[in-house]
Amino acid sequence: MAFSRALWVAFGAALAIGIVASPASALGGFRPTGDHTLQTAHFLVTYHTNPKTLASYSTETDAGDIAGYAEQAYALYRSWGFPAPPNDGDGLIDIQVGDLSQPPGPYESLITSDGPGFPSPDTGYIAIAIPAQLQGYATADGSTLLQEEQKEISVDVFSMFAWATWLPATQDQQWLEEGAAQWAGYVASGYPGVGGSVAPPDIELSCRDSLAAHQMCDLDPFTDSGYSRWAFFQMLANEYGPSFVLSAFVNAAAGQPPETALSNAIAAKGSSLASQFNAYASDMMTGNFGVPALTDVRPTPEANVLAGTVTATLPPVKVTPTNHLAARYVTFQRGNGDGSQACFAATLSINVAIPAGTSAQPYFFWDVVGSKPTPLNVSGSTASITVPWDTCDWGTTRGWLSIPNAGTSVEAANFTVTSSVTVDPNTPATATAPPLPTSVWGTTIPVPTADVPPSIDVFGPELLKLSTADPTIRLIVESSGPGTLNATLGGATLGSASLRAGNNDLRFAVPKGMLTTLRRSASATNILTLTPASTSGSASGSPVMLHVVIAAAPKAKPKAKKHKKK
Repeated sequence: MAFSRALWVAFGAALAIGIVASPASALGGFRPTGDHTLQTAHFLVTYHTNPKTLASYSTETDAGDIAGYAEQAYALYRSWGFPAPPNDGDGLIDIQVGDLSQPPGPYESLITSDGPGFPSPDTGYIAIAIPAQLQGYATADGSTLLQEEQKEISVDVFSMFAWATWLPATQDQQWLEEGAAQWAGYVASGYPGVGGSVAPPDIELSCRDSLAAHQMCDLDPFTDSGYSRWAFFQMLANEYGPSFVLSAFVNAAAGQPPETALSNAIAAKGSSLASQFNAYASDMMTGNFGVPALTDVRPTPEANVLAGTVTATLPPVKVTPTNHLAARYVTFQRGNGDGSQACFAATLSINVAIPAGTSAQPYFFWDVVGSKPTPLNVSGSTASITVPWDTCDWGTTRGWLSIPNAGTSVEAANFTVTSSVTVDPNTPATATAPPLPTSVWGTTIPVPTADVPPSIDVFGPELLKLSTADPTIRLIVESSGPGTLNATLGGATLGSASLRAGNNDLRFAVPKGMLTTLRRSASATNILTLTPASTSGSASGSPVMLHVVIAAAPKAKPKAKKHKKK
């Protein structure tokens, strides 16, 4: 990730970028000049058009693009409730398009305040690299030139808004403004090229060198600065809204150190800085920031523990000492890397020894679609968890353990991770992730949960005639669904039969003792009642009734008489 911007005092910045500075501010600051200007409602863009000096050359179109993006960011930040930057004399924020490739650069942009000497609220101006120089940063970030331009100017405009409330007095205070500015710039520009923009979590959240131009956090300037820790402010905005960081600026303007200012702002929401940092450490291993480009981004683990295929105590991991508001990670691999072996169900038990003063809340996360991080149970100085496991080979999929030092006073904290696996050889397992949810198209029709009986239709005559030789009732019954059919003849139960959806060929035998009664068609005992019921038998449907009689026996033919011949 290329370094984006820096905060400079006015005169030194003017010399650094090789431009002529003139006193244009009513507050006494310096302003860059160029041979052309382009003005909008809130910005004045100066640029150079001499083709003989290509290092500073830009066009009116370039200036218009930059001014347009600046106005979009201005409107967005005002909609969040941030106060407008104060008037520096002409009511416009100055933007210089120029050559930022020279030492102490190269930079994508510089933001210069009218301080020191002017308390908050403060004003300043922006210098942004010409498009030809920005293209290299865009290529490195995997974004287009216009995306890079919009992101960069949006970050700088937010700093002007921040200074309307609070201007960091020293370099080591700048992380609070820088992290919030980078987050706001990504929001305004649609998150271009964010994949490699998040600093390693072992760098302290509030890390910033107190010595000007020194880099105590990382040799790479972007990683060193607070800009690379923007995802923490993304997480806070997800929970508390985009205007939340303004309350931290207000606290800092009242004289609170940035860590205290942020901590008090979070406390006013009913949480704590330690709690939010624990959540941030968890989000870093899950990619759960609400930004699609970060979904699959993972930090570098401190160690990987191979769980193996048999019940065992696993090797302990002594985690590298962790500074305050920083985190480290350990991963766990199922099986032994050999996918040809049979695998079995198991459980994995993890224990973390927590140093005093770290306020650590570790989380465990199995990195497959649909999984969520699970907090370890913290009791005293130990955090523990037991999770379902198996001995299968899951390829590159790992279980992740976050180990945060969420306190603000303990440095170089020593965490130790111990673990064990218990294998159940009687329960086979498989390395198969659950299927993705199926998309349902169209209107969703609720399915009844009650036990519903089917409806029936009976085909045949209403008067059924039985033969005394074979007193069996045969029926063709159409059913709307599965269930049972109960048959009674008069007060006698003939039995029940299973129903399936569609046509059913059913038979019920009539006891021979009822045949005499059935000869009288007017008797109540010749009413056949067919009642459908649900599969469980707990609900009955509408019955169908038929009449049953005994068919008259056929008359015997008279025998022929024999006559003798005379």
